[in-house]
Amino acid sequence: MFRQLFDASSLERARGLWRFARRRGYRAVSRMAEVTESFWLSGGYFPALLGVFILALAADRQVAGAAVLIGTATWFLAACPDFLAAVCPLTLAILLAGPEYEDLTVFLPCIPLLCAFIAALILHFFIWPVHFRLGTSWRGLALVSVATVMSGCDVLSLNSRTTPLMIYYTLGLGLGMLALYVIFRSQLFERKQYDVQVRFAQIWLVVGLGMAAVVAALCIRHWDEFAALAGAVPKFKCRNFCATVLVTTLPAAFYLSRRSRWYAVPGVLIAAAMLFTGSRSALVFGTVLLALGCVYMVRFRVISRSTMTVLLMMAGAFLLCFGLENIKVLYQSRLTGGHLISGSEERWALLAQSVVDFLDHPAFGVGLGNTANSYLFTGVPGSMFFYHNMPAQIAGSMGVLGVAAYGRLINDRVALLWQGRRDPFVAMLAMSYLGMLMVSMTNPGEFCPFPNAAMMVMLFAMVEDAVGDVAVPAEQLIPGRTVRYPARTAANK
Repeated sequence: MFRQLFDASSLERARGLWRFARRRGYRAVSRMAEVTESFWLSGGYFPALLGVFILALAADRQVAGAAVLIGTATWFLAACPDFLAAVCPLTLAILLAGPEYEDLTVFLPCIPLLCAFIAALILHFFIWPVHFRLGTSWRGLALVSVATVMSGCDVLSLNSRTTPLMIYYTLGLGLGMLALYVIFRSQLFERKQYDVQVRFAQIWLVVGLGMAAVVAALCIRHWDEFAALAGAVPKFKCRNFCATVLVTTLPAAFYLSRRSRWYAVPGVLIAAAMLFTGSRSALVFGTVLLALGCVYMVRFRVISRSTMTVLLMMAGAFLLCFGLENIKVLYQSRLTGGHLISGSEERWALLAQSVVDFLDHPAFGVGLGNTANSYLFTGVPGSMFFYHNMPAQIAGSMGVLGVAAYGRLINDRVALLWQGRRDPFVAMLAMSYLGMLMVSMTNPGEFCPFPNAAMMVMLFAMVEDAVGDVAVPAEQLIPGRTVRYPARTAANK
């Protein structure tokens, strides 16, 4: 690709300084790409990113850490032919927002870096062009794009629909996710010189470890509050965001344990971090995923059934003797009358309001970003009104059109997972998606565009690739046009 980019014209082929400079430039840039790709595939890639991430947390310099990670992602886009190399640093940069969840405006200095990131993305496709391809998921994502744009069209004024917050959620959850899917799915069509499934699972695991580090930093920062609450976890503003990422990434440890049982160690760290978020969703849904993880490891012969039985008996005995009381202490500030969920919580009012909004505006809902119900729930700066329940959010915000769009999207996703149910990689991704769906029943979950919804889009692009779903060139969808591309060669397989 570089050779095409730097090919000289007939005039430039004449002898002279310009020809010499271009030749040297080609060699320098080509060498830079080789070194960058070598680092991406090396054993130091993940430790280096985690090191920057943890150092930023330890020094309480989240903005600086995010800037370094965004810059790293930009570098990988501009100098590495593999799009996947930029996913991990960019996601880790987003996770650094966790400790600053009450004032996300501190990250405004990073916006110019995002402009550089977008420029690097354009440059990436200029240097390493790919044919855009679409798999099963594109239709559901296209329908969701229409539903998000049309949401509240008969309720919200034009001024309300063009506010930065409204644009972020309508385009981020719709067209933004569709664009990400097309880019990611098209890149997967190009075969890699490594096991892309293992690499993706490793990215998932590193993101989970990064969020575990965020939880640890929050606990250390609020250590005095632990003492004031007699050992109970303080009320972190970002606890549900932390829980969402942790629950979603935990299954990667189960999959990678097929390669080495040492991967169980980061799995334990992620599980412990879920406990210390103080999120009831993490406590309940994390327990469900841990149980499914035990089944997974027996099903795919990571560990024998007899050994797993012994380990579960030992864990159960320890929990009964010591663990239950400690968990009650950790969550005592979240209990009402000894129960995790009480009948007087505001979430019940949110569910009732979603029914009212749907009945009043059944076609398109009241719109994403509608602030009319803010008296029931006030989020952090930069967040919209959430019903804290996925079906309620779809029906109340987008009406029948949203229900139909998300119904198609979820149906296609479940069909893909069922098709690959015997594949250990697809089974791991199914657990991750289940984790996201469960958290979305009690929290914003998948209605946060980045990183939550973006993680699910990439997840199902990986599922399509794993089950052999046909990726059709986008040009073939244009009526009356047939485009033929050469099949993957043996060297690319």
